Amino acid sequence: MARRDVYEFGNTAFLTGAGAAVVMTEDVGFLEDKKFRATTVTPAKGSTVRAKEIDFVPFGSDDKLPLKIMKKIHENTIVGSNIEFKANMAYGDGLTVFRRSREEGGEIKMEELLPADAPEIFQFLADSNYMRVMQEMAADLVVFGDAFVHLAFGKRAKGQKPKVVQIWHREMCFSRISKQDEKTKRVEYHGYSSEWGERTAPEDVIVTRLLDRKSPLYDLKVRTGMAINPETGEKKDEESAGYTVSLNLPVPGRFYYNRPYWWSIFLDWYEFSCAIPKFKKALLKNQMVLKYHVSINVKFWAKLYESEGISKDDKEKQAACKKQFLQNLNDFLSGEENAGKSFVSHFQYDQINKYEENDIIIKPLESFIKGGEYIEDSEEATNVICNTMAVHPSLKGASPGKSKNINGTEARELFIIAQVLFKPLRDMMLLPLYLAKEINGWDSNIEFGIKNIMLTTLDKNTGSEKSIGNEKT
Repeated sequence: MARRDVYEFGNTAFLTGAGAAVVMTEDVGFLEDKKFRATTVTPAKGSTVRAKEIDFVPFGSDDKLPLKIMKKIHENTIVGSNIEFKANMAYGDGLTVFRRSREEGGEIKMEELLPADAPEIFQFLADSNYMRVMQEMAADLVVFGDAFVHLAFGKRAKGQKPKVVQIWHREMCFSRISKQDEKTKRVEYHGYSSEWGERTAPEDVIVTRLLDRKSPLYDLKVRTGMAINPETGEKKDEESAGYTVSLNLPVPGRFYYNRPYWWSIFLDWYEFSCAIPKFKKALLKNQMVLKYHVSINVKFWAKLYESEGISKDDKEKQAACKKQFLQNLNDFLSGEENAGKSFVSHFQYDQINKYEENDIIIKPLESFIKGGEYIEDSEEATNVICNTMAVHPSLKGASPGKSKNINGTEARELFIIAQVLFKPLRDMMLLPLYLAKEINGWDSNIEFGIKNIMLTTLDKNTGSEKSIGNEKT
């Protein structure tokens, strides 16, 4: 069997002769999105916009960047685990509704509300299945640094005030935004379709109006007639069936779609991290591993045939006897039940030539495959990826590196720091509720928050406590 000199796995190749790994990078659409050619589509049935044609900006040079990113996430155990961890951390202990008030001494107090205290709000959360919406927003924000939700308005009679009845999540992979309007200098529309990137001009794009990403609340109040339009000086209700909100986190230098900082791992370290397990798999599948070198004296076979009563002329029986002996020897050396047993072979000493003449010699061989190849390289890649994604490996149960263990105090402090860093992302997850609160006229003192789970020491019984900001509940 000829030895293979090159092993290929997707974008990675291994040159066995040179002992080198080759990584073939691909364009994942990191170029400036304003240079991409827009896609012209006609709004499909269900759209809240009446227009013949609208130009939408592709997400990546071929409009497939979101799907490429998700594919890469699912192909790497470290990246996928980090995304799940960060999404769960963003969700925290779930949504809470509370009322902020000032006590007589001037101290601010936060009181968690029950469904009986604010039935309309809790019914709204239940109708929107907001627990799931939060999880979907968290996943999109962690991966793409942006998320879209739709504020659905209920039907109303003429002169009746608008009311948000539900909040829907619009998955980032299937979302696109329109090209900047030349007159208003704003991005006016959101397009939702499962065929983005698959067809040149999808026919099922549901188009809705996109609120101003800089100040969505003020824009919503102007559109619903609750605030004066600064351009016309008048109050006018558009009477739309709903609006879409972008929850994009600030990323400098991006106009249409975000490029999260952690995507930098796809330039080098991601491929390196993927290459190591593939290379180890190639070694196991294609490298011959020899455990023993067995030397058999050619004179031994004649002695064996004679002991078995096989004549010198019976070549067929000799071959069968030789094959059976080799099979028995192989079973003896490879069987687990034979571990620790002894093997006895005869030898004689040649007095003239001064050497031992053995019938059989068995020598163990040391294999270069120890089972721990590239462990340090894998740990280094894991550390770099986790550091770039702002996830401490110890919080997920993995602690690569020389100092592999941390104590409980260190883990607790790391957990607290991690939750504090999720404050900007959580604020975006709560933004749709504050928009609905303003439109629906809910109590101005009612606010929304996401509880932290603060780990405590075991002498406090539960091992954890929950808080909103600095207030324990």
